[in-house]
Amino acid sequence: MNKLGQAVVIVGLGLSLVGCGTEEAAQDSPKKTANPTEKVEIVETKKEDVYFKDDTLKIDMATVKILSTEVLEPSKEYFREKPQLVFTYETTNDSKEPLNGMTTWIACFEATQEGTDTINKLEVGMTPQEEKYASYLEHQLDDIKPGGTAKGIMAYDIDDPQAVVTLKATQGMAGKELGEKKIELK
Repeated sequence: MNKLGQAVVIVGLGLSLVGCGTEEAAQDSPKKTANPTEKVEIVETKKEDVYFKDDTLKIDMATVKILSTEVLEPSKEYFREKPQLVFTYETTNDSKEPLNGMTTWIACFEATQEGTDTINKLEVGMTPQEEKYASYLEHQLDDIKPGGTAKGIMAYDIDDPQAVVTLKATQGMAGKELGEKKIELK
């Protein structure tokens, strides 16, 4: 036999062996059957752990409790050019890392007033320096340890002393809306 003939025979035998091996492998593979006793786990949806109600904001990382609101008149002595709406509050750190109460407030709250054609976002004003707010200023810029609580104060410059202020709460910046509080100024 010449070399070409031998090559054809070898290739033919090789292909036939591959074909036989494939059939055996197909016959030996275990068959999958449905398991009629398969268990399906139902996950219960947990109650909302984040909210804003009764002057309390609860988010994943912290709890912020509004203690009081007050309107302060303009004052040259305290460098207040406009009336201010002042919130005193306390922040409890519910996370495992230190956090800042003022940063939490700014990330979660927005104060607005309705104008004639627009809804005006109130600007954060200069922090009140009156003596009665000293305990709120003491740790305002400090980080709060996990499980710890610290007082703080936030002031907004009021555009219209007659218009209602709406304080909206969210789960952090651009987070889920959690509620709002309307504050009558007069």
